[in-house]
Amino acid sequence: MKIRNWGHRRFHTGLIVLTLCITAILTGCGGGTSDTAKITDAYIDGFSKFYEQGNEYTDLGLQLQADYAYGWAAASVSAMRCCADNLISQKSEGRSMEEISDGRMTDWNEIASMSYASPYPWYFEGLIFNAQGKNDEAQACYEKALLNPAFSAEHDETLSVMLMMSVEELEATREKLAALEDKIFAVYKPEQTVYPREALGFDDVYLCTLAKECLASDTTDYRGALRHYKAALKVNPYEGDNFAGCALMHLYLEEMDEVFFYVNEGLFVDPEHEGLNKMADILNGGVS
Repeated sequence: MKIRNWGHRRFHTGLIVLTLCITAILTGCGGGTSDTAKITDAYIDGFSKFYEQGNEYTDLGLQLQADYAYGWAAASVSAMRCCADNLISQKSEGRSMEEISDGRMTDWNEIASMSYASPYPWYFEGLIFNAQGKNDEAQACYEKALLNPAFSAEHDETLSVMLMMSVEELEATREKLAALEDKIFAVYKPEQTVYPREALGFDDVYLCTLAKECLASDTTDYRGALRHYKAALKVNPYEGDNFAGCALMHLYLEEMDEVFFYVNEGLFVDPEHEGLNKMADILNGGVS
């Protein structure tokens, strides 16, 4: 097997920044029923862009990037839908979460595990704690969401309108979210992850630091370090360092198919990455 030569091709990630025009939404809203729908619809439309980006990556054969986009969409949409389910249950007499959710995900950790890059599972979990009067738990979740640069206080301000929505409004929003969920899960099957959910789980630099600390503690714990590098790659499949870390650990573990995979995929994303190019030279020189 050979490392493909990508030359000087530059891979433009197309990494989506969720720009929801919060100021424009607030300017055009006067607090009426239709205004709350405009706000929630804006977020649903924003989340759908990740689903669409996943489709584009799939068409290009970029599965790691497709899984990132699908996972981001899935975690965000499922979290918002689970929030709506909880609020409908709280505001309706005699309707349980089990009945309303109808078999969809309701465990916050399971929802979040589809993409630790998304801040929305933390936020919507906090919103439900808020609705339950558990203010300390809510604040803890909000603070974790706000650590993620993909979230802001403006997002918090606008999305909190869900607490004031009627059951009918929540059900209409929930129907849109469930429809988008179905579209996502028709093409995306989430991997079961055992990596823990934590506040900085979105930060690939932090996760790579954990990998290095793992090796500093035990210089032969390649499998332990690989776990962190793979978590870093899942939340940012656009950074060459994350591919290099995975490739190097597999090299130490003598798992050569995986080494070739991560070097090839990493060079497509970052063809000028020094470490990946050095590994490619070694691999091409030592393999016929």
